[in-house]
Amino acid sequence: MNMDIKSRKYLNRVIDMENINSQKTATFSTIVLVVGGLVFALVSLLGYSFIFGFVGVIMGILATKNGSKAGLTVIIVNMIFMAIGLIFSEIIADYIMNLIS
Repeated sequence: MNMDIKSRKYLNRVIDMENINSQKTATFSTIVLVVGGLVFALVSLLGYSFIFGFVGVIMGILATKNGSKAGLTVIIVNMIFMAIGLIFSEIIADYIMNLIS
């Protein structure tokens, strides 16, 4: 099947536009994963540290698989905050409750 030059150029433009659209979607999902992972890291300081920290680490892994370098930072922050939350969660929760009231 012979394609003339115009139809080949048009097909290449359509493929390029699809690649640009898929990159924007991946970038948005990566941002959501990174921000969500950091939120879970902060929540893991207050209680249920192991659960929230684990979910944050999974989000960091998924962000890294999407090509984000920030995913590794999310993994490390979640591991550190999970350890701090496991050790000091009651003290942190008491401090925040006294600060609020």
